[in-house]
Amino acid sequence: MEHLKEWKEKISQPFWGLSEEDALKALVSSRDGLIEEEATKRAQIFGRNEISERMRFTKIKILLSQFESPLILILLIAAFISAYLQDWIDMFVIFAAVTINTGLGFYQENKAEEVLRILKSYVRVRARVRRNGREREIDATELVPGDIIRVSQGDRVPADGRIILSNNLMADEAILTGEALPVHKSAPSVAENSLLGDRSSMVFGGTLIVDGFADIAITAIGEFTEFGKIAALIGSKREGRTPLQRALSRFAFRVGALLVALVIIMFWFGLQTGYNLLEMFLISVAVAVSAVPEGLPIALTVILAVGVERLGKKRGIVRKLLAAETLGSTDVILTDKTGTLTQAKMELADVVLFNKESKENLLRDALMNTDVFIENPDDSVPSWKVRGKPLEVALVQGAAAQGVLLNDAKQRAAIVDFLPFNSARKFSASILKQGAHKKILILGAPEIVVQFCDVEQKEREHILKEISRLAFGGGRLVGIASRFLQDGHDKIIVPDSAKQPPAQFSGNSFHGIFVFRDPLRSGVKDAIARIGNAGVRTIMVTGDHVGTALSVARELNIAQSENEVMNGEEMSRIPLVQLKGALERVKVFARVTPEQKLLLTNLYRERGAIVAVTGDGINDAPALSRADIGVALGSGTDVTKNQADLVLLDDNFETLVSAIEEGRTILDNIRKVIVYLLSDSLDELLLIGGSLIAGLALPLNAIQILFVNFFSDSFPALAFAFERGVDGFSDAPRKPDKNLFDKKVRFLILGIGVFTSSFLFALYYALLQLNYDSLIVRTFIFASFSSYTLFLALSLRSLEKSIFSYNIFENRYLIYGIGFGLLLTLAAVYAPWLQNILGTVSLPPFWLLGVLLIGIFNIALVEFSKWLFRKNIL
Repeated sequence: MEHLKEWKEKISQPFWGLSEEDALKALVSSRDGLIEEEATKRAQIFGRNEISERMRFTKIKILLSQFESPLILILLIAAFISAYLQDWIDMFVIFAAVTINTGLGFYQENKAEEVLRILKSYVRVRARVRRNGREREIDATELVPGDIIRVSQGDRVPADGRIILSNNLMADEAILTGEALPVHKSAPSVAENSLLGDRSSMVFGGTLIVDGFADIAITAIGEFTEFGKIAALIGSKREGRTPLQRALSRFAFRVGALLVALVIIMFWFGLQTGYNLLEMFLISVAVAVSAVPEGLPIALTVILAVGVERLGKKRGIVRKLLAAETLGSTDVILTDKTGTLTQAKMELADVVLFNKESKENLLRDALMNTDVFIENPDDSVPSWKVRGKPLEVALVQGAAAQGVLLNDAKQRAAIVDFLPFNSARKFSASILKQGAHKKILILGAPEIVVQFCDVEQKEREHILKEISRLAFGGGRLVGIASRFLQDGHDKIIVPDSAKQPPAQFSGNSFHGIFVFRDPLRSGVKDAIARIGNAGVRTIMVTGDHVGTALSVARELNIAQSENEVMNGEEMSRIPLVQLKGALERVKVFARVTPEQKLLLTNLYRERGAIVAVTGDGINDAPALSRADIGVALGSGTDVTKNQADLVLLDDNFETLVSAIEEGRTILDNIRKVIVYLLSDSLDELLLIGGSLIAGLALPLNAIQILFVNFFSDSFPALAFAFERGVDGFSDAPRKPDKNLFDKKVRFLILGIGVFTSSFLFALYYALLQLNYDSLIVRTFIFASFSSYTLFLALSLRSLEKSIFSYNIFENRYLIYGIGFGLLLTLAAVYAPWLQNILGTVSLPPFWLLGVLLIGIFNIALVEFSKWLFRKNIL
């Protein structure tokens, strides 16, 4: 503890007011970073670099939320009234029902919270740290004060730090300061009394790097960061219910309000016909509770949690339950190419020369424009662990295979200034000093780079023709150009755009083109076909050359002709109305800017599409945040993953298809639960109300109604969460469902529910008129009422297919739930102690056969309804 106290004093210094060297001294560190042993010691003192979630009251809140239902409160009141009147059996059954309901609700909501928390932990922040004089990647939670790390465009800053070297660094600090625009950051110190937003020599944990790069010395981690201090004040907030849950809760409330009104009328009518106050009160409460599907939000939570957990096992991490709901409705995917459709295993395939410059010199120059590092440079080249952007990694590895090594290249020349690549400029630039000479080097999209070169028209046409040939051959191309500079040119002027660069970028010589190959991912072609059959369009949106994009699109059967491709330049030229009209025709958008990707996302959404957008770079973040489903690659930037609803840990398009399939399954399962829980909402009301009007003895008592509602129906409803998609993508094409309460669902809920209830009442009336024993008849109605929905669950495994087309025993949880419900029903009918509680008698075998026939009759009714919908009769 003494060590921690000493270190707290050290890291509480105003580092922004110290020079770089003084800041390093205060942290007992150097530009080469800490040695591993020292880092381990500091980790023991400070702990992990993370802000612990304050979960102390979350479980209590989840438990208390189970009592928010007005019907649960009414049940408790009924239980206390029963206790006051010493009606101990009623009291016991009501308390047992409340306990079962709240217990299930707490368990499932808590499980959903845990699933999301665990899955989110899979998306880890990595840090590029310098230790023992070498760079390597570690989990950001392992950082300690004094560590030297590199942050660059797209990174989320993992901890507070003092800048010791920077290049065109811009940070988005809105999360801390509220400043909407990115702020410039640099190494020079500022006044010690500077406010947080003015400390330009510092970067802060949780903020985002939007441009440039920097080396920073970590000054505070975890709870000691500025963000950690704020988090300590506000604690944590449990994620609220999703829009689907809120919508269904509203639906349940409205239906419940209507039913409660009808129940009040039934209560009054019962009193008028001679029933005592307590009996009618308990009956009315039981009918109201059973009529309103208060178990629906619990079942939805289970379905969403199970679906999210199942998807996590397929390497797709859903960051919000909302995404699980929306995935199933997706009908357009705007996917990038590199890493998603391809393997992101770039290989340098060729170097095409355009002048007398040697291949080795071009490779050596190109290596100077990379921002990568090798964790194990002393090992053999094939064993190297190279970290950085895939294309730059491929360049380093490809050059090394030809004998040109990164470290050797950097020893031959010094970088005077460097402009990193970004998707808007589509090139990087550096000023190199080689002996007494300086030169500017430009690396990027070849058709952009050639604009900066002084070449004759005939030569320019030859270069552009060669670029087109190589691109249509499927290669990803990088052009290289350079020229020598006069003395005094030590700073790169940052251009506003590639089309109007400063004069500093003109007059270069075009030296050559690096050709990279990126193999397609196996299985992606089949995945695109499969999801196409399910009514989901796949549109490629890429920054690559038109030829490269079309070559890949042809292989994957996304597009075949140039008429189905549009480039960014054409997008910027044509009117918006014309672009909207082209959306149905165009399947590949190439050389697009981040703004154009965002525009496409908005245009497809305006057409009514549910849009999923994939991306990995900071340039993709705006489109991902605007999409219905933002999909980030696991290898992408922290900014992108922060904006995403779904993270693909393996970067694979197949995983996205699996996610949409899982989303479709989730929506299908939600529909099944809705039909299952709502189809018998009117049963008790029609049975009890009809009996009162007809002057008959009530067929069910309050305890029987509560028994069925809480003990018999609950478990099959939860078991629907484990359905794995009986109506899968492999079936005939089916458009994504966007309306949960469609015509079929409404018909099954109202039509079948009313018909079954009316049939049960008619049967009850007829049996009494035939002078059968009233206790036998009432027990028969109770057993039929308790079991028919259990049988119905088998038919509701699919709202599309016939029950004879799938294995009804495949969902073992559903079979267990049905079996448990049937055992409870048999116990209620034949166990003497339950007979005393519920008021039942043993049924003769013939009557039991009648109960089974009623269950089969209801299955036939549902199957006939499904057949009518399949034949488009309804």
